Amino acid sequence: MSLKRRRKKSEASFTTSYWKKFLYLLLIPLSFLLKWLMGTNPEFTENYYSRGIYPFIMQPLSRLTGLIPFSLAEILVIILIIYILYSLVSSVIKSIRHRKWIYIVTFAVFMAKLFSILFLLQTLLWGINYERLTFAQNAGIQVRESSVDELEELCKSLIHDANTLRNQVKLDQSGVMKNNGNFKDLTRRAPLGYKEAQKEYPFLRGDYGRPKPVLLSRLMSHSNIIGIYTGITGEANIDIDITDMELPSTIMHEMAHQRGFAHEDEANFISYITCMAHPDIDFKYSGTMLALIHSMNALYNADPERYQMLMAEYGEGLLNDLRNQQQYWSQFQGPAKKVADKINDTYLKLHGEEDGVQSYGRMVDLLLAVYRKK
Repeated sequence: MSLKRRRKKSEASFTTSYWKKFLYLLLIPLSFLLKWLMGTNPEFTENYYSRGIYPFIMQPLSRLTGLIPFSLAEILVIILIIYILYSLVSSVIKSIRHRKWIYIVTFAVFMAKLFSILFLLQTLLWGINYERLTFAQNAGIQVRESSVDELEELCKSLIHDANTLRNQVKLDQSGVMKNNGNFKDLTRRAPLGYKEAQKEYPFLRGDYGRPKPVLLSRLMSHSNIIGIYTGITGEANIDIDITDMELPSTIMHEMAHQRGFAHEDEANFISYITCMAHPDIDFKYSGTMLALIHSMNALYNADPERYQMLMAEYGEGLLNDLRNQQQYWSQFQGPAKKVADKINDTYLKLHGEEDGVQSYGRMVDLLLAVYRKK
C-alpha cells in the first residue's frame, strides 16, 4: 500500500472516530423520550418517581451539599465557564498555528459530550418531575376558567390582606419593608412555612438542604432571574441582592422546586401558601405581594379599567414598596436580560411549559380555585 493511501485511510479512520464521539448527542433525544414515556402515565410518575426515587436520592444529596455554606453549583459553573473559554481560545490558536481543524473538532466533541451528559443528568435527577400529577390533582383542587368578576374579588381580597400585613412589617430608614433578619436567618425560618402547610398538603413534606446565597447575585440580577434550582446538586440558589419584599417568597419558590414541583406556576402558588402558613409577618407579606402582583397583572390584561380602580385601594406603604421594587429592577434592562429571557424561555418550553415565560401567570388559576373554596 502506498504512503498516500495509508495517509488517506488513517485520516478517514480518524474522522470516523471523531464522528462516533458525537453519538453522545443521542443522550438528548433519549432524555426527551424518557420524559415522554413518563408523561404517558403521570400517576405512575407521581408515585414511583416524584414520591419515590426522587426524594430517596435528592434529600440526602441536598443535605450533603447543604453542609457547604456557598453554592456548589455556582462555583462549578464559574470553573466550567473559565475552562470552556480557555479550551476554545486554545483550540482556535492551535488550529490557526498548525492549519488543522482537528483541535476545534476536539473542542466541539468535548462540548457535545458535556452538554449531553449534563442534560441527561438534569432529566434523571429532576426533570422527570415535569411529568408528575399537577399540584391541583394532588391537592384535590378544581381549576376552571374564571370570570373577570371572580378575578376582581380575588384582587380585592389580596389588597386587603397586603395592606393589613404591611402595617405590621419592619421598615428601613426609607420607609421600605425590611425582613426580620438577614438571608441566613430567613433560610433558617423558611421550613416553618412548609411544616405548617404540609398539614393540609402532606405531599409538600421533605428534609432538604437550606437555600444558598448566590455569590454573584448582582450579576444574576442582570438576567432578571432571582432563583435557580440545580437538580444535579440539589441546591436552591437565591439572588440575595433583590428587594426584601421579594426575598422570602423567592426562597419558598425555590424550595418548592427542591421538593419536586417543577412547573413555575405551581412553584409560585406553593410559595404563596407556604408563606401564608408561616408564623412570621415578613413571609406572609412577601407571599401576599407575590400573589397580588400576579393577580393584578391578570386583571390588567382582562380589564384595565377595573385594574385602575383597584389600584386606588393600595395603601401608601404598598406603593412605597412597589416603587422600591420598580426602581431596583429598572437598573437591569440591558442586553443581558434579553439573552437570559430567551434562554429561560427556551428551557421552559423544552420541559413542556408551553407558554414559556408566560406560564408564570397561570398561578392565578390556582389562587382563584382556592379562593372559591373559602
